[in-house]
Amino acid sequence: MTKLLLVITVIAASVATGFAQTKSKIRKTKGVAVAFFDEERLQGPAGQATLETFDYFLNLNREIVERDFPDIELRILRRGELLHLPDGTGLNVQTMQPALGYVLSAPGKKRRVLTGVRSDAAFACAAAAFFKRSSPACPVSESSMSRKSR
Repeated sequence: MTKLLLVITVIAASVATGFAQTKSKIRKTKGVAVAFFDEERLQGPAGQATLETFDYFLNLNREIVERDFPDIELRILRRGELLHLPDGTGLNVQTMQPALGYVLSAPGKKRRVLTGVRSDAAFACAAAAFFKRSSPACPVSESSMSRKSR
């Protein structure tokens, strides 16, 4: 009986330390930037050209998020996928109008939808304004942004 109790104690101790190690790996984000596109609605030559341009700027915008907004997660959402946003709403590409763009979302704030293709500078300025921080990729100074919002 004593050996059984000892074995149970050792197992419980090893399981508890395993949970403690996995908890430290979880990173809490303060928001999310979602790039979304619906390939079905973008069929045809004009749609494919738009999608290629969107993909080009998506790579630049990914670098901006990683560099200037380290606690913001960039997600890519395609047709048929549902994403639960930090503001408590859901995002479904099939019901979004237009067929491609970006959504910025943070807990306690109304999400912002950026429609169409966005250049790296336009995305950086919109993200900096939404998440209330500066970005070197945004050519607009902070003081002029605050004057425009008045």
